[in-house]
Parts: sequence; C-alpha cells; structure tokens
Amino acid sequence: MFVKLFVDCLKTIGCCYFLAAGTLYTFQRKLQYLPAAQHPAHPRQLSRYFESIEEVIVCTADGHTLHGWHWPAVEGGRHATVSILQLHGNAGNRMHRLRWAFMLRKQFGCAITLLDYRGYGGSSGQPSESGLILDALAGLRWLCARQARADMKLVLHLESIGSAAGINAFSRLSVEEQSLFSGIVVEGGLSSCIELAQEKLSVFPLSVLMVDKWNATCSAAGKIHPQIHFLSLHGTRDVIVPMKYGQKLFEAVACEEKRFIQFTAGGHNDLLDQPSYVDSLNSFYAELN
Repeated sequence: MFVKLFVDCLKTIGCCYFLAAGTLYTFQRKLQYLPAAQHPAHPRQLSRYFESIEEVIVCTADGHTLHGWHWPAVEGGRHATVSILQLHGNAGNRMHRLRWAFMLRKQFGCAITLLDYRGYGGSSGQPSESGLILDALAGLRWLCARQARADMKLVLHLESIGSAAGINAFSRLSVEEQSLFSGIVVEGGLSSCIELAQEKLSVFPLSVLMVDKWNATCSAAGKIHPQIHFLSLHGTRDVIVPMKYGQKLFEAVACEEKRFIQFTAGGHNDLLDQPSYVDSLNSFYAELN
C-alpha cells in the first residue's frame, strides 16, 4: 500500500515536471520577450515640446519594418554633437523610454533615436535572438547613414537585453563602420540569457530547452573596436540582471577606454533616478570630444 502510494506520487511529480518543462519550452519566447506591440501615438499629443520628434522607418535585411522616433539635437546644446541610438530592454516599447529621452535631451541637447524591435511598438514580425540582432544591425546602419559626419559623435545606448542585441550586431559591422561610432553605453547589461535563466530555473535542463540563449554576447564584445569608449552602468540592487553578469560582459569588452560604474541604490529599471546618473553620462560624452 505504502509502496504503491509512493510510486503514484513519483509519477504525479514526474508528470508535473515534464508538463512544466514542455510549457516552458513551448512558450519560452512569450516569457523572454514582453513587447508592447501597439504602435504608440506621436508624443506631440502629450505636449508641444515633442513636436520636433520625427517618425522613422528602418528596414531590416530579412524584410521587416521597424518603427522609431528621431529627436534632432538642440542647437547650442551642451552635447549637441552627440547622436544616440537607444536599443531598449525586453519589455514595453519606445513610448516607455520617452521620459529617458526627454531627460537626456533637456540636460545635454543631444540627438536621440528610439527604435523598436520586431514585434514592439508597431514593428512587424515576432522577437527572437537572431531577429533582434538583425534589427539592431539595421538601426546601426540607419544611424550611420543619417548622422555620420565629421562633427557628430555617434553613441550606442543599450538597455538590458539591448546590450546583447546591440553588441552582437556591432560585432558584425566592418572596421570602417565601427570607426564611425565614438562610444557605447550599457545599462543593466548581461553576458547571456542562458546564465540568468539557469540561475533562476536550475531544476530544468535549459541548455537543451532554451532557444534564444544569447551566449555569443561576450565573444562579440571582444570584437568591438579598441578605440571606442565604453561605459557600463549597473545597480548593485539589480535582481533582474544581477551585477555579476554586467561585470562579466564588461570584462569581455575589448575597448581600451572603458569604465564600470556601480549605483549602490540602483536596481534594474531606476538608474535614471540615481543622483550621479546624469553626471556619469555628462563625463562620458565630454570624453568623446
């Protein structure tokens, strides 16, 4: 009687485990990528301050159409010669980065482009590792074509999984294309997604189940042109991407001029509100000139 009950319990536990593993495998991209898929209204509907924001369309190598916003630099701004392409994290869309863009443009007068990946913010397609890399690559080349000139400093600003997408894409640029960029900023960066997932879901064989591992990111970081300035910002209280993964990515970066800044009160999504955030970016942009 006891043996039968024990065996039945094991069978039930086994069935539940395999059901959970199957569900995780089937719906993994819906868990990994959390897009706000709708096309956001133009910010001018919020305030006339946003009137100068331009709608932009970027086409990818595999035929997808990406939507974004480009905010031209402020004439006479402190860093008006800096043009930033931001690649955001795995949730939301460009509308959720508007406050960040507003703050940077107000403080520095720089040009800012917010680009949505496939499946985000009205862009066509569905997110995946290979897809986001192609999206980032298209965004990089769009910025080069639009903004590259002798007096302009191109900066890539990468948030969370955007660090993986952006760095993998950047490594695919030619040496000549990379040399058009002056700097890369990473916020809450990660060395790979598989490491994060294994830490949180260690009971599952994720090395087999996980499709979008992003495990080539550190290798790609070693292919960044050494002359590019690199800044990594990370909160010590980040529980979504613990700081050790940002440090691992930082150590893999080949840039000669690189700096890692810790925010002792910072988490994953609140670095903008940390007291030294603006000063950190100001110093970085000043170095580019």
